[in-house]
Amino acid sequence: MKKSYKGVVVHCSDSSFGNAQLIESWHKQRGWQTIGYHLVILNGQIENNTYLEFMDGQIEAGRDWDIAGAHAKGFNDHLGICLIGVDSFTTNQFKMLTKVLKSLMEKYNWSLKNILFHYEVSSKTCPNFNKNWFFENYMKV
Repeated sequence: MKKSYKGVVVHCSDSSFGNAQLIESWHKQRGWQTIGYHLVILNGQIENNTYLEFMDGQIEAGRDWDIAGAHAKGFNDHLGICLIGVDSFTTNQFKMLTKVLKSLMEKYNWSLKNILFHYEVSSKTCPNFNKNWFFENYMKV
Protein backbone atom coordinates (compact mmCIF):
# COMPACT_ATOMS: atom_id res chain seq x y z
CA MET A 1 0.00 0.00 0.00
CA LYS A 2 1.27 3.44 -0.91
CA LYS A 3 2.62 5.23 2.14
CA SER A 4 0.73 8.45 1.78
CA TYR A 5 -1.85 10.34 -0.19
CA LYS A 6 -2.67 14.04 -0.09
CA GLY A 7 -6.35 13.33 0.43
CA VAL A 8 -9.38 11.74 -1.14
CA VAL A 9 -11.76 12.75 -3.92
CA VAL A 10 -15.35 11.48 -3.66
CA HIS A 11 -17.16 10.61 -6.91
CA CYS A 12 -20.34 8.95 -8.12
CA SER A 13 -20.70 6.48 -10.98
CA ASP A 14 -23.48 8.50 -12.65
CA SER A 15 -25.26 5.16 -13.14
CA SER A 16 -28.07 3.63 -11.11
CA PHE A 17 -26.31 0.25 -10.93
CA GLY A 18 -22.83 -1.24 -11.12
CA ASN A 19 -19.77 -2.41 -9.24
CA ALA A 20 -15.99 -2.14 -9.51
CA GLN A 21 -15.83 -4.73 -12.29
CA LEU A 22 -18.38 -2.89 -14.45
CA ILE A 23 -16.69 0.48 -13.88
CA GLU A 24 -13.37 -1.08 -14.84
CA SER A 25 -14.89 -2.28 -18.12
CA TRP A 26 -16.27 1.23 -18.80
CA HIS A 27 -12.85 2.77 -18.08
CA LYS A 28 -11.06 0.23 -20.29
CA GLN A 29 -13.47 1.11 -23.13
CA ARG A 30 -12.13 4.68 -22.78
CA GLY A 31 -8.58 3.38 -23.22
CA TRP A 32 -7.54 3.33 -19.58
CA GLN A 33 -5.51 0.40 -18.26
CA THR A 34 -7.82 -0.29 -15.32
CA ILE A 35 -10.44 1.30 -13.08
CA GLY A 36 -9.57 4.85 -12.04
CA TYR A 37 -10.97 4.68 -8.48
CA HIS A 38 -9.37 2.95 -5.53
CA LEU A 39 -12.65 2.08 -3.79
CA VAL A 40 -16.25 1.61 -4.94
CA ILE A 41 -19.21 1.73 -2.53
CA LEU A 42 -22.16 -0.28 -3.83
CA ASN A 43 -25.87 0.58 -3.66
CA GLY A 44 -27.15 -2.99 -3.93
CA GLN A 45 -27.96 -2.65 -7.63
CA ILE A 46 -25.22 -4.68 -9.30
CA GLU A 47 -27.32 -5.14 -12.44
CA ASN A 48 -30.04 -2.86 -13.76
CA ASN A 49 -33.33 -3.39 -11.86
CA THR A 50 -31.84 -6.08 -9.59
CA TYR A 51 -31.52 -5.01 -5.94
CA LEU A 52 -29.51 -7.21 -3.57
CA GLU A 53 -29.94 -5.88 -0.04
CA PHE A 54 -26.79 -7.56 1.28
CA MET A 55 -24.69 -5.62 -1.28
CA ASP A 56 -26.06 -2.19 -0.27
CA GLY A 57 -23.21 -0.29 1.36
CA GLN A 58 -20.60 -2.94 0.63
CA ILE A 59 -17.21 -1.77 -0.53
CA GLU A 60 -15.12 -3.17 -3.35
CA ALA A 61 -11.46 -2.60 -4.09
CA GLY A 62 -10.73 -0.93 -7.39
CA ARG A 63 -7.34 0.32 -8.53
CA ASP A 64 -4.35 -1.01 -6.62
CA TRP A 65 -3.43 1.45 -3.87
CA ASP A 66 0.21 1.40 -4.99
CA ILE A 67 -0.86 3.01 -8.28
CA ALA A 68 -1.84 6.67 -8.53
CA GLY A 69 -5.50 7.27 -9.28
CA ALA A 70 -7.03 8.16 -12.62
CA HIS A 71 -10.17 9.90 -11.42
CA ALA A 72 -9.65 13.68 -11.14
CA LYS A 73 -7.25 15.59 -13.37
CA GLY A 74 -4.65 17.31 -11.21
CA PHE A 75 -5.76 15.35 -8.12
CA ASN A 76 -4.65 11.82 -8.90
CA ASP A 77 -2.28 12.02 -5.93
CA HIS A 78 -5.51 11.60 -3.92
CA LEU A 79 -7.38 8.36 -3.35
CA GLY A 80 -10.51 8.04 -5.48
CA ILE A 81 -13.76 6.75 -3.96
CA CYS A 82 -16.82 6.19 -6.13
CA LEU A 83 -20.37 5.66 -4.91
CA ILE A 84 -22.65 3.80 -7.29
CA GLY A 85 -25.55 6.12 -8.08
CA VAL A 86 -26.68 9.23 -9.91
CA ASP A 87 -28.80 11.55 -7.79
CA SER A 88 -29.81 9.30 -4.91
CA PHE A 89 -27.70 7.21 -2.60
CA THR A 90 -28.59 4.83 0.19
CA THR A 91 -28.15 5.36 3.90
CA ASN A 92 -25.85 2.32 3.91
CA GLN A 93 -23.63 3.96 1.29
CA PHE A 94 -23.39 7.16 3.34
CA LYS A 95 -22.60 5.17 6.49
CA MET A 96 -19.84 3.24 4.71
CA LEU A 97 -18.42 6.43 3.17
CA THR A 98 -18.33 7.94 6.66
CA LYS A 99 -16.55 4.88 8.07
CA VAL A 100 -13.99 4.89 5.24
CA LEU A 101 -13.31 8.64 5.46
CA LYS A 102 -12.90 8.60 9.25
CA SER A 103 -10.55 5.63 8.98
CA LEU A 104 -8.46 7.36 6.30
CA MET A 105 -8.39 10.59 8.32
CA GLU A 106 -6.98 8.66 11.26
CA LYS A 107 -4.52 6.59 9.21
CA TYR A 108 -3.09 9.54 7.28
CA ASN A 109 -3.63 12.23 9.94
CA TRP A 110 -5.92 14.19 7.62
CA SER A 111 -8.43 16.89 8.44
CA LEU A 112 -11.69 17.58 6.64
CA LYS A 113 -9.71 19.80 4.26
CA ASN A 114 -8.21 16.63 2.76
CA ILE A 115 -11.66 15.40 1.70
CA LEU A 116 -12.71 16.78 -1.67
CA PHE A 117 -15.80 16.20 -3.73
CA HIS A 118 -15.24 15.91 -7.47
CA TYR A 119 -17.29 19.06 -8.15
CA GLU A 120 -14.74 21.05 -6.13
CA VAL A 121 -11.92 20.22 -8.56
CA SER A 122 -13.79 20.02 -11.89
CA SER A 123 -16.79 21.35 -13.75
CA LYS A 124 -18.76 18.19 -12.91
CA THR A 125 -21.62 17.99 -10.37
CA CYS A 126 -20.33 14.64 -9.13
CA PRO A 127 -21.00 13.15 -6.60
CA ASN A 128 -24.35 14.96 -6.88
CA PHE A 129 -24.85 15.63 -3.17
CA ASN A 130 -23.73 18.51 -0.99
CA LYS A 131 -20.52 18.11 0.97
CA ASN A 132 -21.67 20.33 3.86
CA TRP A 133 -24.90 18.35 4.16
CA PHE A 134 -22.93 15.11 4.24
CA PHE A 135 -20.49 16.42 6.86
CA GLU A 136 -23.31 17.71 9.09
CA ASN A 137 -25.47 14.59 8.79
CA TYR A 138 -22.90 11.79 8.68
CA MET A 139 -19.45 13.02 9.67
CA LYS A 140 -21.10 15.01 12.50
CA VAL A 141 -18.84 18.04 12.27
